[in-house]
Amino acid sequence: MIWAIIIPLMAIISIVLFWMVFKNSPSKFENLAINKLGYEQALKRSEVIRTIYSLLIFAFVGGLIDYFEYQGWAKTYQGVLSFGYGYLVLSIFLLFGINDIYFYLSHRFLHWKPIFKKVHFMHHQSHTPNPFSAFSFHPLEGFIQIGFLPIIILILPLNNYVLFGFIVFLMLMSVYGHSGYELRPKKAKVFEIFNNSIHHNQHHRYVHYNFGLYLNLWDQIFKTNHPEYEEETTFYKNRIS
Repeated sequence: MIWAIIIPLMAIISIVLFWMVFKNSPSKFENLAINKLGYEQALKRSEVIRTIYSLLIFAFVGGLIDYFEYQGWAKTYQGVLSFGYGYLVLSIFLLFGINDIYFYLSHRFLHWKPIFKKVHFMHHQSHTPNPFSAFSFHPLEGFIQIGFLPIIILILPLNNYVLFGFIVFLMLMSVYGHSGYELRPKKAKVFEIFNNSIHHNQHHRYVHYNFGLYLNLWDQIFKTNHPEYEEETTFYKNRIS
């Protein structure tokens, strides 16, 4: 696979998908809206420019993966039978689990005051998140966010289709978290361990809370959930009942 094209392309598709769905049908999803402003009002020119830079960084990192595969350094593979179906399933859990921990820790690092003031503050200039906010980064943060991929393929054997599926899901979840809409307010209690859009929307509003990506586990363990996270989630559950 040509990862230098796939990674930025999946990011673009995710942005366009959420933008088109929610920009053109605001009344249809009114009950799911977290943000008061529409996308066109919320969008800043700087977010578009920084997103373009991030896409170039994604392409560069994808190129690194391509180079690692060309050199035979990457542990990616094609056939399922190379490691068996059992490992295929296990590798999916390992990939998502390691990425979830990496994101939480790197996100906390980005909020370290010296780094925040020079790097991560740019992302937090998106006070009203929208699809373009998802990848509106300082270039260094862009490398940190996507830099997980060329590292993990040197360590963990991964089927190329698993890696592709992971990239698609990662990009969709990143944009979903910045969409300003809560798409899963009525999820079953067993799934409450997974973060929702409210979780990251609060992060942009309150800055010092809600650092997790997929799982709410790390915010619970390190007590970094916003005090009103559960209350606001309940509000949206009741709002669409």
